Amino acid sequence: MPGWEQAGEEGFGLMESPGKQRMRRSTAHGRGGAALLAAGVAVISLLFAVSAQADRGLFVPPHGKLYHGVSDTGQVKDFRQFQRRVRAHPALLQEFWHWDVSYSASGGPHRWHRAKALGVVSQSTGFPARGGDEIAPETIARGRADHYLLRINQVLGHLSRPTYIRLFPEMNGHWNPYCVYNANGTTRGSDHTHSDFKRSWRRFVIIVRGGRRSRINKALRRNDLPRIYRAKSNHDPVYERREVPRVLEHPKVAFMWVPQTFGGPNIPGNQPADYWPGRHFVDWVGADIFSKFQTAFDDLVAFQRRYHKYPFVVGEYSPWDGDPGGAFTNRLLNWAEGHRRVRAMIYYRSTTAGNIFDINHYAAARRVLRHHLNRSRWRSYAPGTRR
Repeated sequence: MPGWEQAGEEGFGLMESPGKQRMRRSTAHGRGGAALLAAGVAVISLLFAVSAQADRGLFVPPHGKLYHGVSDTGQVKDFRQFQRRVRAHPALLQEFWHWDVSYSASGGPHRWHRAKALGVVSQSTGFPARGGDEIAPETIARGRADHYLLRINQVLGHLSRPTYIRLFPEMNGHWNPYCVYNANGTTRGSDHTHSDFKRSWRRFVIIVRGGRRSRINKALRRNDLPRIYRAKSNHDPVYERREVPRVLEHPKVAFMWVPQTFGGPNIPGNQPADYWPGRHFVDWVGADIFSKFQTAFDDLVAFQRRYHKYPFVVGEYSPWDGDPGGAFTNRLLNWAEGHRRVRAMIYYRSTTAGNIFDINHYAAARRVLRHHLNRSRWRSYAPGTRR
């Protein structure tokens, strides 16, 4: 719930009240009290302004509100079925895409538009086109996959609504190809180091955020990364040959850093902080949690406190295999509603309808969602999506 932010709004009211005016006309002691009160109001209002400034460009929901979302099956009818089951419209629709998938040809932006929802993209390095292989983080960092980053920049730059990119999610989980470690704790090789991961993340963010090409190249070089297409200069013939414009699109995009709260395997070197790419390359922070592993709830709470300066997203959650009475779901949503920096939650039902994660299998949790999501705290539509 809003804390000092709400106090700041009340403080402005006090500053204009008749009682405040009487204090200014009273004794010197009274004037001193009024001055202290005014100073307190100024500090509170400054904090409120700093918070608003920090949220600008991050595409958080309106002040004091949260977004709820659901993962996409590729069918808008499934989105609407979920909406009917919880009796609330999800403001977010999350995709799970492998490397080199076309953001436009996948139909994602079209479904976001039809569903009247903002898009969330969970972007992996998996590369099914190469027989289930993947593109190594080092390959991305060295600029050998820039064609894909430029395509993403172009597609998102043509959208009028914001898009969230949940880049390389759960990166400290061995089940993801970009994790540094295998399940048995061994490392995956010289092209899967912590440095490779961070440098590939930074390259992705710098290029997709867009702007003037020369400034992008300057930012890349400042982070010890090669220029776009590994060019020797800002005027390299490669840019004309590959039709790279002097000014790239400037999309409305926010990047979400969403690790596991502890590593899998849970060993030194595979903890969230080991994959932190730097504050200039992260807009939101988040984590995932499922009822099956609800013993990790305290870890989620501690993790959110550690990164309290960022808008927080629960990137995946569900009552999967362990919430017969809905207690876990109720606890999780109560916690989200009670923390002002928790701004979004996304229900995970995998990428198909009717699977084990489907809310239809969990009647008690479904009732809990109906109860919570129809409270005023939740924003069913992001600004501009209902047109």
